[in-house]
Parts: sequence; C-alpha cells; structure tokens
Amino acid sequence: MKIHLRNLAPILAGLFFATAAALSLNAQITNPIQAHINHSFVIGEKTFPPGDYTFRMEKTSGLNVMRVENQRGDNVAQFEVRETTADHTPRHSELVFRRYGNTEFLSKIFEGGSKTGSELTENSEQEASMVSQGQLAMEHTEEQH
Repeated sequence: MKIHLRNLAPILAGLFFATAAALSLNAQITNPIQAHINHSFVIGEKTFPPGDYTFRMEKTSGLNVMRVENQRGDNVAQFEVRETTADHTPRHSELVFRRYGNTEFLSKIFEGGSKTGSELTENSEQEASMVSQGQLAMEHTEEQH
C-alpha cells in the first residue's frame, strides 16, 4: 500500500498544480463590467465624458483587448490590456484611475471577487507628456456596485 502512495503522490501534486494554474488563467475579467463614472476620463487618445459605460473583453482577442462603450453605443473604444494582480480581493468591481491635475486616465479594471484583473498596456501621448513634464499621478480606485 505504501508503494502505491509514493507513486501516486507526484501525480496528485501535478494535478493540483495544473488545476490551480488553469483557475488562475480564467481569473482575468470574463464578465461585462457596468460602471457609472462621474468624471471625464481618457483611454488611449480618446476622452470620454461622465456617464454609464460597459467594459468587456473582446471574445476573439485571447483576453488581450477590451472594449468600452456608453449605453447608447455611440462612444466606443478598444484598448490593449494585460493581466495584473490587485493587492486585495475587491468585493465589487473596481476601476483604477491615475489623475494628473484635472485629467484622469483609466489604468486598471478588476472584477468583483477576483484579485486578477486587466491593466492598460500603453499610456496615451497626453499622459506620457504629463509624465515627461514631471507631473506626478495620484492613483485612486472607484468601486462599482
């Protein structure tokens, strides 16, 4: 009996780690996130007015492209993202912004219940200019209910 357990232990450990890895890969944002944003914000080179927006992963992008659109569907953008990890598990979905003066840039998005989220891969030219001028960002998180 002990011989069988010795042979079985590496197999069970491998299955455990494979399952854990598969779960972490699926932890990135998979559901649409509804958000009410009460200030204008920038994604890439586009400024969005305050309002209600839906953020969702593009199905054919391999979780690398996200889409945002307002409720009417007439204010739309796509942007590249990569996986990121929060320092906590948010109870509700969260949007993270970097603020320079009065301008806010979307930085990260987390789905409620998951530490793994999405972060924009590139800064806009406007944000890069602010950084090169020595402006410092204040990062803040807005919880969505």
